[in-house]
Amino acid sequence: MMTFGRVSACVLAAATLILGGCGSSESARQRQEEANTPAGKVGKAAHEVAREAGKAATFAGQKLDKAAHQAREGWEESEREDRAKGKH
Repeated sequence: MMTFGRVSACVLAAATLILGGCGSSESARQRQEEANTPAGKVGKAAHEVAREAGKAATFAGQKLDKAAHQAREGWEESEREDRAKGKH
């Protein structure tokens, strides 16, 4: 499992590599050659990790949202039961 620190480091590395290439006037051939270097491969891997981390975060958010909704429903059900029993 990826820890927050590892994901952050990979995202930072990817951002550094991406921003380092901004404003470059290199050709498509040069970009392809550089993508196949060790640094280019690290950049590709960092991009994949960031993409997967985004998917995992979205999934976790959905699960938390569902759990919060269920907790709220349980709270409201208990409140209804208390009112039915005459408790306030």
